[in-house]
This record gives sequence, structure tokens and C-alpha cells, in this order.
Amino acid sequence: MDSEHESEDEFTQNDDNRTDDGSDRGEADDDTTVNAAPSTQPDESAAETTAVRTHTPLILQPNVLDCKSFDIMPCVLAVHPCNIYCMAATQCMRWVFTGSEDGYIRKYDFFASMNGKTMLTQGQRHGQVDSVTKAGILTSYWENEEQPIKVQPILGEDGLTMATPGASSSTAGDMDITMKQEDFADRATLSVTQQQPLRATSPFGEESKMSAVYSLDCHSEAVFALSGLESGSINLWTPRHEEGTCHHVFRQHTAPVSAIKLTPDQQGFISGSWDHSVLQWDLNNGAVVRTYGGHGSQISSLNFQPTEMPVATMDMSSPTANCSNDAVLMSTSVDGMICLWDRRDPTSIPRKLMPPEKVPPWCLSACWSADGKRIYCGRRNGTVDEWDFAEGRFIQSIRMPANSGPVSFVKCMPNNKHLVCASQDNIRLWNITELGSKSSLRPFQIIAGHHGGLISNVHIDPTCKYMITTSGNREWEGPSTNGCLFYDIQPLL
Repeated sequence: MDSEHESEDEFTQNDDNRTDDGSDRGEADDDTTVNAAPSTQPDESAAETTAVRTHTPLILQPNVLDCKSFDIMPCVLAVHPCNIYCMAATQCMRWVFTGSEDGYIRKYDFFASMNGKTMLTQGQRHGQVDSVTKAGILTSYWENEEQPIKVQPILGEDGLTMATPGASSSTAGDMDITMKQEDFADRATLSVTQQQPLRATSPFGEESKMSAVYSLDCHSEAVFALSGLESGSINLWTPRHEEGTCHHVFRQHTAPVSAIKLTPDQQGFISGSWDHSVLQWDLNNGAVVRTYGGHGSQISSLNFQPTEMPVATMDMSSPTANCSNDAVLMSTSVDGMICLWDRRDPTSIPRKLMPPEKVPPWCLSACWSADGKRIYCGRRNGTVDEWDFAEGRFIQSIRMPANSGPVSFVKCMPNNKHLVCASQDNIRLWNITELGSKSSLRPFQIIAGHHGGLISNVHIDPTCKYMITTSGNREWEGPSTNGCLFYDIQPLL
């Protein structure tokens, strides 16, 4: 798989070659820019024209690091029929994937949506701001199915055994297993006792059923994607070739998988579940390589620490540029606890950041500052707590206006000065540097688009040119607007 990227400028230049719905004409590669070398000697018919694939670096747009504020304007609405629980996007923002309550994973063409000509109907525009006029281009969708454990009875020397034909061994996380009939009965009894979804009720297997998409993450080039299911399983999909084909199922959790995060090297991933466990998986063999214990409630978010502040000339698509520090992992749970893990020491215990006194237990989202030195955590009482990572010290509490509702998602901008805070009433862009200043009566601005719905995800692309937000309660609590909005970001000097 080539690692080249196609930028939004190239989509604008090629807009004439697109159909009315924004789709491409032809068979061009998705994430590559193919430049045909022109023939400088027309009379030399023997010289063949060669196609050269060029890499388009992903760098911050100008003035991001030194601007005073941002103009973040919604442009596209991707209409969904239900709550949107999760969202993922490729590194170059070519493809956007959403996971919904109805059990479907939807794939959108981001630049075809931003530059396309497909408009929303009058009914769809009702309730939206004036700038939201275009509709998201849905390219495909597929079911997030619970894959059954395929077993078949085979008569062996010790009686009737449950075995997979042709399988010589079983590995942790395999789709197929080998078990005796009495073990199968014991497991069924245990599942009913624990009131957990039974993943196989028949020795001959069962039909697949759809599950809500509780969590989602994808490879930087969309080579594969991972989705969390209600039963605790994690499906490995191919979203570009043979779309929607499930190639493997990781089985270890016993409750819905509420958070999935690929490791920076994309050789493994971290998963968090409602069963209070955090697991580290190896994608090369499908096995659990480490268990992170310490939470007493449902896992809500997972994040790796950034290594350094981004630089204007830094290629964000390079594996060595501003790559997250895979040695430090932050996990949060609904009871408000923040756990910081040193992944270099398998025996280390987490450093815990407990909620301040008189703060309700709640944390659906936490994020790092752009330089990795501070932590921001959204709370139920409409506040965002700021922590110092090195000292483990509580710094301050950023309070939303009255009746804003719980803070469901927080995201720091690359300039390390602005913080996106999504509460139930609106999304606000806070200027952290002006919090203690008496000259500014309102150190935030409202980001138009969502109103009256809980925000389940906020994604900002590496170049800080675009933002995506989704609305959904992630099956915890709160209303939803069932919308996915694509934003354009412009720095204000």
C-alpha cells in the first residue's frame, strides 16, 4: 500500500472531472497523486511517458500557531437516522467513517462532500445554520455484525467434542474455538448468571446479528478498521477493498467495547470496555499482550501523550513528526478517574488523577494539550478540569455558562492556546491564555452547528484545516441531534 496522500487542493483542481454527486470519473487511486511526466521532445515517439507518484506532505496551514482565534464554520451535514456513537478518519481526511446506534458503519468521501454539488433538501436544512448547505457523500455502508463462534461437533476418542474442522490449535482472540460439550454448557450457564450476551448458544453456531457500533478506529490509509460491539468482541474490517468484510474477531471483553485506539506504530491497539478493563492487543497475532487494571467503572476514552508542539514546516504524515508518545497512555472512566500508564514497564501501577472535592463523578472525554504537558477533562457539572502532567497537580477548573449541561468532549487545538469544549447546549472554543485576564469578559466563542445535542466525537485533522463533529449519547445519557458536521477552519490574525 502506497503512503501518498491527495490533498483538498487537488480535489478542487479536479472538480471538473467529478460527477454531480461529487464522485470521481475513472479509476484513479484513492490516496495518491499521479503526475504524468510531459514529453519535452514530441518527435521522439520512442520515449514513453511514465507515471510518477508524488508524496504530498501534510503540514499545518499558515498562521495556525500564532493566530488570535479561529473561524470554524460548518459546511456539510451528513444526515444519520439515529445516534452516532463514534467516528474515525484517515490521516489525509480522504475517508470518514461513522458508527451508529442502528448497527451500520458508514463511509463518507470527505473532499467530495466539501467540494461537491449535492445539496441538502429544504427539510434537512431546517434547524441548521445558513452555512450548512451541502450533503455528505455516502460512498458505502455495511453492518457491524456479531460474528458467531463457528463450532461443529466431531466424534473423538473421549466422546463428543466441540471442535473447528481443520484447526490444529486455538489462539486468544480467534474466531473459532475448541471445547468439550460439558465446557460449553458451563460457559452458557456462566454467561446467563453474569447477564452478559451469550456469544454462542448452539453447538452448530448461530446466525450473525447486528450490534450498535460503540467504538471505531481506522488505519491511517484505511487499510483496515476496528469496531467495538455490544458483546465485547472487536471486528477487524477492510474498508477500502472488499468493503465490510470481517477478517478477524478479537474476543476477550465481556461487555460493550466503548473505546478503541490504535498504537502510534499501528502494529497494535488498545481497547476499553464497560467491563472496566483496558487491554492491549497485538495485530500481528491477535493476542492480548497486556491488561491494564485499575478502573472501577466503564472506560470512556483512551489517548496517547503527544511528544512535542507541532511546527509549521513539520510533515504530519511522517511517522517521526509529532508522533504520539506510545510510552504514556491515558485512560478515563465514567466515575471520573484518570489513569496514566507507563507502557515501558509492564509491572507499573497507574498514576491516578481523582476528581477534585465536590465534583460529580463523570468523565466521558479527556485530552492532552498540544505539547503533552497538560490534561483536560470534561465533567458532569459543566466544567473542564486542567491538570499538570509532570506534577500531577490540579491547576484550575474551566466553567461553562450556567445550564450548559455536561461536557461530553474536549479537544485541544495545535497552537496549544485554544480548547474545543462540547457541552449539551453548544460547542465552545476557549482561549486558555485569557482565562485569568480581566480585559476579556468572554474568553470563548460559540462554534455554530450543534445545539441541544450531546457531542460524541470531535476530530481535527493534522493540518488544522478541517473539523468533524458527531452527535450521540454513546448509550450513556442525553439527547442527540443525529448529525455529523464537516467544518472549515480559518485562522484569525
